[in-house]
Amino acid sequence: MPMTPGLSPNIRMQQEEPPEGLASAEDVMVEIEEGAPKHQTDDKGNIVRIEHEDGSVSISLDGRPVDEASDAERAANWFGNLVEDIDQGSLNMIADDLLRGVQDDLDSRQDWIEDRAQGIKLLGLKIELPQLQGAADGAPVDGMSRVRHPLLLEAVLRFQANSRSEMLPTDGPVKVRVDSVGTTMQQDFLAEALEKDLNAYLTAVAKEYYPDTDRMLFMLGFGGTAFKKVYFCPLRGRPVSETVDADDLIVNNAATTLEDAKRVTHRVFMRSSTVKRLQILGVYRDIDLSTPRMEQHDAVQREKADQQGVSIEARNPDDRDREIYEVYCELDVPGLEHKYKGKITGLEIPYRVTIDVSSREVLSIVRNYDEPTGDEGNELPEARNNFVKYTFVPGMGFYDIGLLHILGNTTNAVTAAWRE
Repeated sequence: MPMTPGLSPNIRMQQEEPPEGLASAEDVMVEIEEGAPKHQTDDKGNIVRIEHEDGSVSISLDGRPVDEASDAERAANWFGNLVEDIDQGSLNMIADDLLRGVQDDLDSRQDWIEDRAQGIKLLGLKIELPQLQGAADGAPVDGMSRVRHPLLLEAVLRFQANSRSEMLPTDGPVKVRVDSVGTTMQQDFLAEALEKDLNAYLTAVAKEYYPDTDRMLFMLGFGGTAFKKVYFCPLRGRPVSETVDADDLIVNNAATTLEDAKRVTHRVFMRSSTVKRLQILGVYRDIDLSTPRMEQHDAVQREKADQQGVSIEARNPDDRDREIYEVYCELDVPGLEHKYKGKITGLEIPYRVTIDVSSREVLSIVRNYDEPTGDEGNELPEARNNFVKYTFVPGMGFYDIGLLHILGNTTNAVTAAWRE
């Protein structure tokens, strides 16, 4: 029977007799209970044919069990929310331990945050009028010019422009090349089709990719570090690649790479309506959350808002965004312990834990490793790569060197000379 591309090989069809090539059902048809479907099995005991009450028949065309879940169904179950399988006491302990750890990570990079905030000010994007500013902020005489030298800003804009022309061409950013020896015409055709489809997706479907990446290039040249988060968005129903500002990816500065970090925390400020949508879809646990607390913004967030001339304080509780932590970490969850050759090992394995900071409630716990392909529990889980790190100049810690570190002091010196 011809197959339609993209359909499962296990199909359901109206048929009175078993298809040619399958064993006769007379000896292997088993009726489990009255009114239940009749199952036909192969010599290994796998179900290859099911007769349903409505007269339809499900058969296997490739030898796989007909009741075997599809790849999409298995993935949905494997990466489903496990929070309902864990008792509330364990959830509270997980939330408390992770929130303490994230606070330690924030404290470890406090000096980096202060330097980044000062660097944003050095860009000189805010209009400063001498008559209104007084003698503060480096102006020793009332009325002195507040002009800042554009050395740092010009360097950042030049890097952004050069990078944009290379990484964001008008016909799409994807280039596919076949490097194997003896390339066939079919391989070339498939490579060209893949390149065309990916470029169409990033330019016509994921329309946010170009402006989002353009903003990332600006912050990459400025601070030296930028991140992309590649994931399947349940609200948009498609894969996305979104920029995560280095300020919102919380990693202990003692780490050198994403892979050896004990925790990687993505801080998200999310509208309450968006959280509710994710609860309705089953992505987050459907529980009542307390009123969002007043947001505790760090120096970088305050300086960004000041440069734009906007206020980030929402006094009306209904207008406040919820602060969400997505913590990528390793846990030994009670009831979901890792097993090796049938024995509990006590090994901490990768999970993604989502916490609402205001209420300290765990919204989801999801496996962050692939389903084992061999015998259950006979593999050591390795964390999936969820973020892509972009580096300007490799530094001595986790956060790298940017034009801020290279030209920051020089910009300060030239600015002082200009003002004099």
